[in-house]
Amino acid sequence: MSKQAKIILFSCLYIIGILASFTNIWFGIFALITICLVQVIKRVFSAKYFISILFILVAGFTNTHLNTNYDDDLTPYTENNVILNAKVISIPSNSIENRTKFFVSANSLEFEDEIYKNLNAKTLVTINDSQDKIQKIKIGDTLQMKGRLKAPIKATNPSQFDYAKYLQVKDTFSLLYVDTNWEILSHATDFNGKLIRKLNDTRNNILSIHRQNIESPMIEILGGIIFGDDAVNPDEETKTSFIKSGIFHILAASGMNVTLIFGIWFFFAKTLRFNYKFSISMGILLILVYTCMTGFGAPIIRAFLMLTLILIGKLIDKNTSTLSLLFIVGFLMLVYNPLMIYDIGFQLSFLVTFALIITAPLIKFNSKHKAINYTLGACMIPIIAQFYAAPLQMFYFNTFSLYSIFANIAIIPVLSLVSFLGFISSILALIPVWANKICLIADLILNPFLVYIVKVADFFASLPFSTITIQKPLIIQLILYFAIILFLTFKQNKKIIITFIILFALTFIPNIRNNAEIIFFNVGNADAALIKSPQNKYFIIDTGKLPYKTSASQADYIIIKYLKDNGIKEIEGLILSHFDADHAGGTIDILQNLKVNNLYVSDSYEDTQLSNAIMEYTKENNVKTTIITETINILDESNFKITLTKPNAQTLIDENEKSIIALVENNTNKVLFMGDANTNTYKLLPVEFKENITIMKSGHHGAANTINKEMIDNTKTFVISTGQNIYGHPSNDTIDLLESNQKEFYRTDFHNAIKATLKNNKAEISVFSPKKINFTLYKSILQ
Repeated sequence: MSKQAKIILFSCLYIIGILASFTNIWFGIFALITICLVQVIKRVFSAKYFISILFILVAGFTNTHLNTNYDDDLTPYTENNVILNAKVISIPSNSIENRTKFFVSANSLEFEDEIYKNLNAKTLVTINDSQDKIQKIKIGDTLQMKGRLKAPIKATNPSQFDYAKYLQVKDTFSLLYVDTNWEILSHATDFNGKLIRKLNDTRNNILSIHRQNIESPMIEILGGIIFGDDAVNPDEETKTSFIKSGIFHILAASGMNVTLIFGIWFFFAKTLRFNYKFSISMGILLILVYTCMTGFGAPIIRAFLMLTLILIGKLIDKNTSTLSLLFIVGFLMLVYNPLMIYDIGFQLSFLVTFALIITAPLIKFNSKHKAINYTLGACMIPIIAQFYAAPLQMFYFNTFSLYSIFANIAIIPVLSLVSFLGFISSILALIPVWANKICLIADLILNPFLVYIVKVADFFASLPFSTITIQKPLIIQLILYFAIILFLTFKQNKKIIITFIILFALTFIPNIRNNAEIIFFNVGNADAALIKSPQNKYFIIDTGKLPYKTSASQADYIIIKYLKDNGIKEIEGLILSHFDADHAGGTIDILQNLKVNNLYVSDSYEDTQLSNAIMEYTKENNVKTTIITETINILDESNFKITLTKPNAQTLIDENEKSIIALVENNTNKVLFMGDANTNTYKLLPVEFKENITIMKSGHHGAANTINKEMIDNTKTFVISTGQNIYGHPSNDTIDLLESNQKEFYRTDFHNAIKATLKNNKAEISVFSPKKINFTLYKSILQ
């Protein structure tokens, strides 16, 4: 086995060891070890090899466990108001006006009049304050902040983004939300802090000079191309345009930037006949400074390490294959932080670089004109990158940019020029006397090309189906897809390729489930449920949104994400029990992202901003809306039906009591949704809504007076949709009543998302397991 093959093999084995720490792949590892042992017995390779394989696997597994933390010194104080003294350790991001985000290293914490010092912890701070004030915060500053310390949200629903795991990769286990109660205590005092701050200020000064000559959004494009997406944040319209056209990646500093900076420096050093080793050494220092200025993103670190190793090899007269270096760099980064394997930027950077390295020798154009060869070669880069990056884009974001290849080809020549001239002018702008004049000349040349890039993005984004929503691919589909591409690249046995293609095609055979299913999503102290009929028609009951200072609703990042992952684009009916934000807050998100055939709302609701916004949206977009004033059947399949009712008694005064009540029936199973209604509403329900209930979703998150003895006698199992709140939900009286009657009940704050599968003579209750990333059968309710 060649040296390069050994490096690739051992790097992959180390990654398998990392994954074994978090996923259930022990059967695969056991099979791998068994195969290797058989090869030893057959004397295909030595026992030394077998021991090496075991060592690398164990090393990956052990290092991951030793370097994976699950809490820090701030964790015990989450969900409380605290005063924190901390040092800013990342470049503040101002993507939203009057808001900034950055990481800090905690120095001391004040909680309930006690001060805790010498803390070993990081936290992600969000400050909401005036733009003028928050712009003064620089990396290296020490701040005193008074705010709410919270734990990051974990994935407790299928398809939900695990924000806690994302921050765990960054060794962070808390979030601090601050309004205006903060101040800067001191600026950077240590060498590292002063250096990084100086680099950051230099970057901002350079962009300020360019800003005098280039307007928005072109200045944001230039800043992104030169220094990455932390430099200047484009407006939402520009972001959307670049995402839809598939060229948003140019706004993030990439490995190309690192290579280009060194290339520019080395060109001038060679022209001026500097000493070779001096030129290489200064080039390494220059790209190190650039890496610090861009915020240490995974693509930049990868490119910096790879180029540095190549240059060091040049200094000591050693040549190493680029592919080997890629795997060595990946190995070193994962030794430092094994959790980086879950970083999307890390995955995309290495995957695309790997693709370009292995395909580069195979792409040869033999035209007599070098310009034609260069152009054709440049056009192949986005095509190759798209083939490898698209599956991951679909897996994580459920989208595919249909015209991405064409948009990238259109901007490649211009992008190279903008990058080159942007870097040159920015470097020369470090000379104060020349800065304004040099940038003025450069910007006069750059501006038309930047306008062109924006026009290209707008054009492709405006085309029909510029972004297609895709069902989330299965892991096995990704594996087979990349296996087919690799076998085709290296021209392997046609029979093997055909076999993989057939297996890949078989994975698209739909798994038809004929059972009725109900998912009670864990949306905190709010309500949201998804109903699937045996004939695969979907209904949503409520679209909860928590009262946080954020534009995102649970409907957006939980319900819609789940539906996209499963290829569900049409909702037969959206039922709003009433217009409180914790039930209806995500309605417009649902209507904007899915085809909703009918919206069901109550005839009695208060005149609020939310209710007016929803009703106005339905009128403007011709959403069919049915107002419920009595009992009505909205679906009647064989052995499955959904019925809504709305008691209108004069005794019901509270808006919660006037909630729409939904009854789902399947064979012998009956599931009752009480909205926010209580026992007063229950007394007025039709008889069929009260007898022989299999599962009842309790009203008002289990508050007082939402469950009584009659309900308990007529119901087998209760579900309480609740989460952290200041209202005391669920009420102790409610819990005591259920427990004293030995009644089974489930809580979304304890059990996560809950799925009820309705079968002929039973209902199966499953709860979502974050570790398995799937529902696990919990109990069967026999009829």
